[in-house]
Amino acid sequence: MSSPEKLKKYQKEKFKHFKQVNELKIDDDEAYIELKVNDLESITNKFSISGNISLTQEFYDAIEKKNAFIPLDFPLVLEIHSSNFNAEEKILVRKLIKNHFTLVCIEKEMELKSIKRKSRFFLACGIIGFILLFFLSNFYFGFFSYLKEILSFISSFSLWEFSELLLFEQDDLKEEIIKYKHLSKVRVVYNKDNG
Repeated sequence: MSSPEKLKKYQKEKFKHFKQVNELKIDDDEAYIELKVNDLESITNKFSISGNISLTQEFYDAIEKKNAFIPLDFPLVLEIHSSNFNAEEKILVRKLIKNHFTLVCIEKEMELKSIKRKSRFFLACGIIGFILLFFLSNFYFGFFSYLKEILSFISSFSLWEFSELLLFEQDDLKEEIIKYKHLSKVRVVYNKDNG
């Protein structure tokens, strides 16, 4: 099962390799994700309508890509290098970043609930199928032999699907939820761009 502790251990190993290749700014035990941004229009989705502004996927992807190597131990700081943001725009960008990652986290949690429901359904089908097979094992003629084959297949398939959902998909989703919760708490700061 995935846990924050296992994920932290895994990320620490990635982080060691990442630090060997790249320079990462760490100050006061906070990890900085640095991005150069021209102005609000350069990171705003061109299809946004006023009152419902969203940031571009390219901007979010850049944040996620840089965050991929930062362990959960470090609080995140997104440092935007630009001198072209007014006070209102700074507040808006902070809000949009927090809302985006919080929304993604909520979607992943809903997906996890759905997977848990499916895995319970498949487990119940597998158990019921094998119970029926047990009771039908004494019958060896005609229709019952076909029914046993069908039940055997359905039961085996159901337990296989239960295992796959539980062991693989559920673990991956839990890791993603942990990462997006971490990203939703990012602190956004602005630095004047000198170059």
